[in-house]
Amino acid sequence: KEGHNAVTCESGEPIKCDSIVRLEHMSTGKNLHSHLFKSALSGNQEVSGYGESGYGDTGDNWKIVCESNDKLWMRGKQIALVHVDTGKYLYTAESVKFTQSNCGGGCPIMGQTEVSASAKKDVKNRWTAGQGVYITPLTKTSNEEDDDEL
Repeated sequence: KEGHNAVTCESGEPIKCDSIVRLEHMSTGKNLHSHLFKSALSGNQEVSGYGESGYGDTGDNWKIVCESNDKLWMRGKQIALVHVDTGKYLYTAESVKFTQSNCGGGCPIMGQTEVSASAKKDVKNRWTAGQGVYITPLTKTSNEEDDDEL
């Protein structure tokens, strides 16, 4: 989705590198969100789900930073996601996994890694789209004509 208070983007429209977006969880309708609170395990900036049906606030805005020279976010290519409000990078690492020893029985999801936002850009904040809904944009062929008639 487009960033909070940004021009609406249409489904299937390619996403340009450096675009500001909101990432909405399909099952819960919550946006990937961050704010100035410490995360439980790493002590980085907390990342959570926020909002209702994709609506939230500026804490839901993430900038797509392409790791290659592509002009568009391409499926299978690495990107970094930078939190617009704070400039921190979406981050995770195997060393920040929720276990019985670090959080007892109160873990969000036992065995899952914590996702946070880090000030440091490194390999632990590179992301690749692997699952999701992919829509192939319609493109006109040279033989097609514009036809506005019903």
